[in-house]
Amino acid sequence: MSEGREMKLNRLPAITWYWLKMNEATIGDFRTDGSAAVQKEIPEGVTEQEGAEELLGSQATGAGKAFGEAVAASGIGTTVYTVPAGRKIADTLRLKYNFAQGGNTLDRVDLIAEKNSELTVVMDYTSADGASGSACVQTKFDLKENAVLKLVQIVRIGEEYTLVNDLGGRADDSARIELTQLVLDGGRVYQGYQIDLEGYKSSLKNDLAYRVSGSNHLDINNFANHTGKKTESEINVSGVLRDSASKILRATIDLKQGAKGAVGNEAEDVLLMDDGVRNQTIPLILCTEEDVVGNHGATIGRLDENLMFYMESRGMDKETIYEMMAKARIDATIRLIPDEKMRTEISEYVGGGNEDDEEGETA
Repeated sequence: MSEGREMKLNRLPAITWYWLKMNEATIGDFRTDGSAAVQKEIPEGVTEQEGAEELLGSQATGAGKAFGEAVAASGIGTTVYTVPAGRKIADTLRLKYNFAQGGNTLDRVDLIAEKNSELTVVMDYTSADGASGSACVQTKFDLKENAVLKLVQIVRIGEEYTLVNDLGGRADDSARIELTQLVLDGGRVYQGYQIDLEGYKSSLKNDLAYRVSGSNHLDINNFANHTGKKTESEINVSGVLRDSASKILRATIDLKQGAKGAVGNEAEDVLLMDDGVRNQTIPLILCTEEDVVGNHGATIGRLDENLMFYMESRGMDKETIYEMMAKARIDATIRLIPDEKMRTEISEYVGGGNEDDEEGETA
């Protein structure tokens, strides 16, 4: 991926009408010159292996096969973090990526949680003020039986930056991935995942909040792939679009044959702040198994008139109401961050003051 070239990514697993131009994304002139600077806080009990051969090479990700092949051919090594069996790590593994001016970087991370282990990971993507460039971070995980991974990913990069935040992983029997994501700033952000719920009673819970403004663009491709019996997925997306910003969400739950008793739910709530925004949403449920439950829904548009009347009757003007409700969408997801240090930092970053409360301890 060292040479710049156009690439396809974030393709739907089941394509829709081509004239809608929603099946996939195209990223132009994406190149890789090396890896980004990363500040690390590695808790005791977690082992790190830098520049390793990829352990999870066959694991699919949200960006898709073609993009994954380009990443694999890049020559960039993988940093592998492993939690041994039976270890429940109380501290957080923190990885802060600092994208530099003019950078074109690629980073690869594998997270391995052995049987009955537990780990919290925070991945924070940042850039210097006014910096321009491109970056890709590809993360893969493997959760063994009864393992729990609490993964937090936060995007707050410059308006001249392009980021691909690519994720993929699998969960064994009774394993659970709790994924909290915030997209707060960035020029063009492409992110997504494929999470394979292979084990009996394995589960995914994903809470994603975004705010997109100016002429910035957010492209999301989330794919919960149910193959195990009695698996569960819950995808909650909440966002705010301003100015002339655009966003597309592809949210797929695939209940494959053999996934008896599986349950999948997905929902999105989008607040449109200005007339010039462009929102596209594809909530997709695929099913080849009879004994399953799948639900999806989306609420898109302005605030409810009854709510507006109620709040205006108490002395609040329209602009204040919209700003308050926009911030509430982001704050609700911030409170789900299981790491107190990062929860406080991000709350202050978005102007929320001190969020050091007990409610934020639960995911």
